[in-house]
Amino acid sequence: MGFDQLTSAELDACVGGVRPEAAIAGIHARRVERLEGSTTPSGRRSAVVLQGGAMRGVISAGAMIPMETLGFTEGFDAVYGASAGAINGAYFLAGQAAFGASVYYRDVANRRFINFLRPRKVMDMDFVFDEVVGDRSRVDVERIRRNPTPLFVVATDVHTGAATVFSSHDAKVDLLATLKASAAVPVLYGRSIALNGSRYVDGGVVDAVPIARAIADGCTDILVMLTVPKALRVRAPGLLQRGVAAGMRRLSTALAEAFVRRHEAANGALDLIAGRVVPAGRQPVNIVAVFPDPRFGIGSFTTHVPRLKSAAVDAAWRVMRLFSDAPCRPTELIQFVQGRMGFDTLL
Repeated sequence: MGFDQLTSAELDACVGGVRPEAAIAGIHARRVERLEGSTTPSGRRSAVVLQGGAMRGVISAGAMIPMETLGFTEGFDAVYGASAGAINGAYFLAGQAAFGASVYYRDVANRRFINFLRPRKVMDMDFVFDEVVGDRSRVDVERIRRNPTPLFVVATDVHTGAATVFSSHDAKVDLLATLKASAAVPVLYGRSIALNGSRYVDGGVVDAVPIARAIADGCTDILVMLTVPKALRVRAPGLLQRGVAAGMRRLSTALAEAFVRRHEAANGALDLIAGRVVPAGRQPVNIVAVFPDPRFGIGSFTTHVPRLKSAAVDAAWRVMRLFSDAPCRPTELIQFVQGRMGFDTLL
């Protein structure tokens, strides 16, 4: 498709996966099948997996703008995400991808959301879901439920320290509460969220990049949007992080132990994406992974608005060039997709 539009340096730095060109072709073909009303005549299933990471989520949010524009809102068989990645997936399936990307620099790049002088609520998820996602930047829950593509949201069970996956197609699921649970980072947000009789916190603790779940569900052509650089390997926790884990023991020992081991899950996902590990007993899986340009330096607590905008634009531009042969500059792309929603002034 648009694979040859990227330079070799861009491909080396920002694109990876297993047979990525085949993944792009398969994702396009599966979109056509789905929109024509086919179920799985080719035997293939496509998915998008979205990484979050608090404010780093602006990257995967921006990446979904061109996918919506290219007609993929109902074109995937499934969307997977944890934490901010799940929220981005919700806006995408609601047909609000550009609106969702604007939340990062317009609504939450401030001390109402991130405030280190508020130790038990450094990240105020009550503000996010009461006044942003659930109010002035409301995500359209009914459109998500009507979308034939399910959103699979990962949250961590406080009692067991294991991942639980919730589907937007399950009528019993309170979707906003589930998204909040998936993003409730332990310690930085001082409470867990009750869902169906159990309590949950951030899905990123145990499954920040749920590609293994997509593969286990039979997905064969997968787009993975990462919010960390391609060269990253997640380190084992140091003394500070072990101290954080010790604080989690008031919630449960299992959760604290899962937090200490979260680097193993994260690196396992990166190994699957890079093809260093091959899923046993599965048909060949094609993966195209898109990584951010490390020069933007977006971290979990970044609130610098121009940097957030630029990172979103860069991700959108890169994905558009991968999935479309249409020539497109970043400003043209964003103005076409988002119009007056706020990307019109780029630095």
